[in-house]
Amino acid sequence: MPKDLRGRMVLVPAYLAAHLALDWVSFIHEVAPLNITPWNPPAGLMMGMLIVVGVRAVPLVWLGLMVADLMVRDLPVALWVTAVANGILAAGYGGAAWALRRRLGLDPRLSKLRDIVLLLVGAAVTPLAVGTGYIALHTLVGLFPWSGFAWALLRYWVGEVIGITVLTPVVLVALRGTAPHASWKGAAELAAYGLLIGVTLWLDFGPLASVQYEHFYLLFLPAVAVAVRHGLAGAALASAATQAGLIVAIQATGVETARTTHFQLLMLTLAVTALLLGAVVSERRRVEAAIRERQSDLARASRLTEAGEMAAALAHELNQPLSAAMSYARAARKIAKLEQASPRLSKILDKTVAQAERADRVIRSLRDFVRKGRSDPAPLSVGALVADCLALAAPLAGQHSVSIQAEVAPGLPAVSGDAVQLQQVILNLVRNAAEAMDAPDPRRRRIVVFAHPAAEAGFVAVGVRDSGPGLAGVVERNLFAPFVTTKATGMGLGLSIARSIVEGHGGTLTSERLPHGETVFRFTIPIHGAGADSDES
Repeated sequence: MPKDLRGRMVLVPAYLAAHLALDWVSFIHEVAPLNITPWNPPAGLMMGMLIVVGVRAVPLVWLGLMVADLMVRDLPVALWVTAVANGILAAGYGGAAWALRRRLGLDPRLSKLRDIVLLLVGAAVTPLAVGTGYIALHTLVGLFPWSGFAWALLRYWVGEVIGITVLTPVVLVALRGTAPHASWKGAAELAAYGLLIGVTLWLDFGPLASVQYEHFYLLFLPAVAVAVRHGLAGAALASAATQAGLIVAIQATGVETARTTHFQLLMLTLAVTALLLGAVVSERRRVEAAIRERQSDLARASRLTEAGEMAAALAHELNQPLSAAMSYARAARKIAKLEQASPRLSKILDKTVAQAERADRVIRSLRDFVRKGRSDPAPLSVGALVADCLALAAPLAGQHSVSIQAEVAPGLPAVSGDAVQLQQVILNLVRNAAEAMDAPDPRRRRIVVFAHPAAEAGFVAVGVRDSGPGLAGVVERNLFAPFVTTKATGMGLGLSIARSIVEGHGGTLTSERLPHGETVFRFTIPIHGAGADSDES
């Protein structure tokens, strides 16, 4: 069964059950003959569903309204009137949700203060517009006289607005997964807030209650505290908890309908205040987090600049002693040949000269890269590049008791790049893989250097695959960030420099974790002449 179909099969009954349960719980102090209630949380559920799912949910919303009217409200009108009236509600709320999200740019995650303001404006305007048609239809069929139209519309508007204001943010917060995390400390804090709400409600509805409702404003204290402490998510949950407690208190004490409507208007003020404050707190925290991240990036960039300057200085300082070492090694090789020294000594001196010359090329390449920020590309054979890297990595393989193999696809075209720099990238990846091996069985300590045509046209993919334990969590999350390492003696610059070299060649460096825990690092290099061909075309 397709995943999308399974999701719909779960969503439909879940939504209908939630709509029916909310309508049954909130069906109190109904005003005949239309059975309007001072609190209508299904409106908040409808708006949240339509904002998230879109106009596709309009039929489901209409079905929920029909089921609730038939099973809970039992409206004293013909079935076709109920069907048309619910069609007005579903279409009206669907259009409002579409306008809020598509035209006005409401983010369902409520990530900005602007989103909360848009939602509150929609909560005020939509019930007024939709309610006008809904009440007018029932007036036309003679359910009540036109003289009672404004009164019925006001009662309807209050119930709908408080339902949307209180419940829709909870729905959106729950769907985006930003509710406060559960913990013992959080549970104790939640209990304290709940106790404060309970005490305040007792003052409003207990022996000390008065007709002036002067104790109601104490409910702002826990709502504001939660909003400041937990931002928008906490404000939404605090408003919902306060509304639930208020309804329970009203039902327990038998408050009359007129006073209930007055309490709901006060509750609307509390909910709007808490949501706006929570949105401001959340947005400020996001801005502060962005500033901290920016400062961290600037500090990292500063360290990279210093590292670049240090590398340039080291390249300059090492160049002279390295040139002297090369001269001595060449002189020793000539003397060994003249004096007919042993072949082993001559072979060792040849290798010494070769490695010194390679070190000189690396330093020159590094100095040019630091100075110009780019490399001088030349056509390179991929097979020869990989073969040279395997030869250079042979001592590393012996040191770590790993086997290094090559898997190069036949017929690969020449690539464009700096041979020394690309060798450094591959050797860095091989060294990381070898140092990460921890399997006791030597047969499992295996590294493969591969090359094959890339998925992107005009590029060749080169990479390293190992049979190690995989990447550590902290490293995987900050894989190419400089100065991030798990090595006791590492600086955390290897992968950052490797990525800079690859990107300087016009390619990309990525990593992938295989199902059995192995790690693959893969980078792309442009085929020689491909860039020029594409420019000409």
